[in-house]
Amino acid sequence: MSPLPQDFDFDPFDPRFYDDPYPYWKVLRDEAPAWRRPTAEARVWPHYWLLTRAADVDAALLDWRTFSSARGTLIDTDISLIPPNMFNMDPPRHDELRAILARVLTPARVASLESHVRRSADEILDRVVGAGRFDASTEYSQLIPTITMCELLDLPLADREQFLKWNLDTLAGGDFTSPAALAAYAEMERYWTDLVAERRQRPGRDLISQILHNQTQGQELSDEEIGGFCSLLHDASQNTTMNMIANGIIELARFPDERSKLVADPGRWGHAVEEILRFVSPVQGLARATTRDVEIGGLTIPAGDQVLLCYGSANHDERVFERPDVLDLDRDVKSHWTFGHGIHFCLGNAVARLETRVALHALLDRAPDYAIDESGIVRNQLVPTRGVAHAPVEVGAHRG
Repeated sequence: MSPLPQDFDFDPFDPRFYDDPYPYWKVLRDEAPAWRRPTAEARVWPHYWLLTRAADVDAALLDWRTFSSARGTLIDTDISLIPPNMFNMDPPRHDELRAILARVLTPARVASLESHVRRSADEILDRVVGAGRFDASTEYSQLIPTITMCELLDLPLADREQFLKWNLDTLAGGDFTSPAALAAYAEMERYWTDLVAERRQRPGRDLISQILHNQTQGQELSDEEIGGFCSLLHDASQNTTMNMIANGIIELARFPDERSKLVADPGRWGHAVEEILRFVSPVQGLARATTRDVEIGGLTIPAGDQVLLCYGSANHDERVFERPDVLDLDRDVKSHWTFGHGIHFCLGNAVARLETRVALHALLDRAPDYAIDESGIVRNQLVPTRGVAHAPVEVGAHRG
């Protein structure tokens, strides 16, 4: 490895990074696969590393004893401010919670959502496509995961406006600890606490009631932990799945030949969605904290340091994927890191895959030749997601 270029300066908190992070990731993969940016900024942890090669990211994800989640999976965030959830736990408690949730979020339960998701997508498109121009984020991608969450938890659709507001508040200023974000988390915590108490008294067929029903002695969740799961489901819907869909809409417009393949042969969708998810990488990375000294790339990461495992970089690593910065729907993607790996592999990945596939398929059915107004794309500035705040879509005769 050669030294980094003298003018190389990379800060994942810099808004410029969100537009196109991949050239930065490539430089680090090639020249400094384990890297700590010199900084005196109080915002950033004093010992904060990035792992960018797929092999190193994967090894860390599989070694939870060395790369612990117990200090949280977000850089520079006080874990006490976030409701307890599996993401911020190590075994054995992580495994106990995951076992309970896996018993209720079954493949059959996920499959039963498809017709609901497609109906929701069609209803939204009925409203927006005729106008000739709509926002792929606020008017489409944000709505579908929220509606699906309401279906899973048996919540009134009227509450979705509140969920969307909480999402915007938690994104405020790109900081999970901003006053608006903390107030939103507090309001959500009260909402979930009240909801769990209600379902204990009046259980139904929703996910919370099923969790309560499927608990066994020795494998029980507190109301706070169930509320934490609901909060995690909300965050996954609003800050991950919505960005999978919105980024997918943008990238299919940028690769029109690939989009044409899906229009011509819808049978490709099951295979193609994995390449789309690899390519868009809505979560660019999640953090761990080392429990011992670790040597990577000839450098020693000391025990107790935070490490950002860069999923977006791993998904674009030339050592794994040929021409990784090209969307190729004929690519045989055997695995990717969009949902992580190891014990923290995203439990809701099947729901996210389904929502992304159905939402993109529905849009191409209705507007196969849509275009994106690139000048109107606005990114959310919230590490570690590569989010989309706005993405104007132009349809048919209204295309400029």
